[in-house]
Amino acid sequence: MIAVSAPVADPTRVRSAELTDPAVFTAHLREVLAPLRERFADGGTRHTEGDRVAAVEELRDGHTDEVARVRRFQAALFDLGVAWPSGPLDHGGLELSPRHDTVLDEVIDELDLPSREALFVGLNIVAPAVLRHGTEQLQAATLPALFRGDLVGCQLFSEPGAGSDLAGVNARAVRDGDDWVISGQKVWTSMGHLADVGEALVRTDRNVPKHAGLTMFLVDMHAPGVTVRPIRQMTGGAAFNEVFLDGVRVPDSCRIGGVGEGWKVASTSLGSERSLMSGVAGPLTPYVLERLVALVRRLEPEATAGTQAQVARTVAAVTAMRAAASLGPATWSHRLEPVCGSVLKMLMARAADEICRLALAVLGERAVVDTGDPDTFAWAEFVLGVPALHIAGGTDEIQLNVIAQRGLGLPRPRPAAS
Repeated sequence: MIAVSAPVADPTRVRSAELTDPAVFTAHLREVLAPLRERFADGGTRHTEGDRVAAVEELRDGHTDEVARVRRFQAALFDLGVAWPSGPLDHGGLELSPRHDTVLDEVIDELDLPSREALFVGLNIVAPAVLRHGTEQLQAATLPALFRGDLVGCQLFSEPGAGSDLAGVNARAVRDGDDWVISGQKVWTSMGHLADVGEALVRTDRNVPKHAGLTMFLVDMHAPGVTVRPIRQMTGGAAFNEVFLDGVRVPDSCRIGGVGEGWKVASTSLGSERSLMSGVAGPLTPYVLERLVALVRRLEPEATAGTQAQVARTVAAVTAMRAAASLGPATWSHRLEPVCGSVLKMLMARAADEICRLALAVLGERAVVDTGDPDTFAWAEFVLGVPALHIAGGTDEIQLNVIAQRGLGLPRPRPAAS
């Protein structure tokens, strides 16, 4: 049973009307986080772990120690009262805007403090679902713990036979008194082997339309019956996992939302994930862009007309992505606002493609052959990882359909004549 609680930070230490101004909040963060540099920045591996640039999360030797270190860093943020700027006061937040969450990520990067990538799923996918749909009891038990790093979360959505067609999941949950018994298999679970809790989308009713028969649960990843197996990626890393649920008992108190409301809960999680993928906490981090700029400048004497054109396309794609990511909800049209996460996700994927093409145009075979030269083969990992960005958070094809049909009101395509 999940029974973790965490002390809620005293927000009165940092909460004031002035902090609503992002510029003031930035200055405040620089002041309160500066002392953490001595404890965390010097031992960090984000910028010093070797000559590598990654598009998706990767785990290397020593990652267990690094994740433990990131959890300590997250606890320090929580104790300072700044771990969750947009969160509610009752759970350690500051009740500021989502823009303030972005400011926190920007200042963390600026001060060379640890990347919170290993905590991304728990903070940005699991937590929004619990906050919006969970009971007060579940919120109190999990939200402060997630944002203090006491719990690491993962996402148990995709299955071998249900990826793009997520509503077709077959993992099932059967009610047994005050518990539910869950059985099935999940796949592509980021950080599953490090997680303490998993947000599991399962089928509780097979006699209704598939979207209506789903329910969401928060599963204890250490419970009997949970087996996690790493999946080796072509990049060499193993951040993804397959998860087997064999008669796992989950208390009804760990249900997120109502029975049969799993699709609505999943939409909250996926919307949050897609919206954040184009920001500084997403795959195209400031570090990736810094490395790209340095690469182009260093090899500028070798530039051709084709390379220069690709530079222009890349700048345009990244600028569009960043501009769209900075828009507030009220800025989008009333039709596009509900699908803005899909738009942002597509802009991120397109920008990643352009960065990949530019790195290959500049480096040529040096991007895929390890000659020992710095800042060359390092990009191989990025190039190999970019295809995954067209799948993570929902495939491009699904996102384009969402934008076209739900955002623009276009008709569904007619089936091809037989």
